[in-house]
Amino acid sequence: MVFINFLYKRLFTSILFVMVFISISGCVRMGVNILGAPMVSHMVKNISHTGNVRLVKEGLAGQVLLATSITEMSPDNIDLLTETSFLYCAYGLFIEDEDPEYAKELYSLGKEYGIRALKQDHRFKKGLESGDKISNLANSLSSKYADALCWTGINGGLFIILNLDDPGALIELADIITMVKRSITLNEDYFHGVGKVFLGAYYALVPPYLGLGGGEDNSRKMFQEARNISDNHFLLVDLFEARFLATTIEDESLFDLKLKQVLSADPSVLKQARLINELSKVKANYYLLNKSNYF
Repeated sequence: MVFINFLYKRLFTSILFVMVFISISGCVRMGVNILGAPMVSHMVKNISHTGNVRLVKEGLAGQVLLATSITEMSPDNIDLLTETSFLYCAYGLFIEDEDPEYAKELYSLGKEYGIRALKQDHRFKKGLESGDKISNLANSLSSKYADALCWTGINGGLFIILNLDDPGALIELADIITMVKRSITLNEDYFHGVGKVFLGAYYALVPPYLGLGGGEDNSRKMFQEARNISDNHFLLVDLFEARFLATTIEDESLFDLKLKQVLSADPSVLKQARLINELSKVKANYYLLNKSNYF
């Protein structure tokens, strides 16, 4: 608790410092872009690299609030918008098992910030304002928007997964898949293949007879491609294969195998995704303890 209090004091000090700097500079956006944006990037990097899940979970709400506040002071900064989208996604993953309704709100906000990042492209923004669909616009975006496409799509996709019983939520599925696929086309290795991890989950949930690319074979293929990118060190791959593919095809052995592999793996091997790996272990334990909910 002492360390948590220390972190919150540091957080308050950082916010105060940014406010003072901005006041002195006399230009809000310039101040945020010079100081605030690098600070958020550094914060996201530190969060991603940490191995203390409990510490991050208890402090993540404050980090998200800080990033959101800074982003709103420079609302056209694509990097801030993208990183804020990522933070909402990460926070949603932390709390979706215990509070799915709150996670839905977080994923929805994460998608919203991602869309705002994509709208920094003039043609994309103009197309949306003209009533065109994202699925018709996303493929024209350049590699500058690869990260934003990824987190926008994943936020939107995780929201849909939590709302599979709502036909209205499925309306945006084509847009979500197009954004994730475009991000993969632009940079398939981004964040250790997280886009392919999501597609593996999507293919597992969508029956092949719908003609949307779904089915067991495509799901397995996508999970394996994602696994190859990180040399099997990104634990989210096995976690999602167990949670979505194994449960869909009702393969309890695969479910147990993949989750036990997550629990036995060394999360520190992949430094840039240490937090996601640690979180995957926590969620793997939760899924095993609550196995009866999935079969």
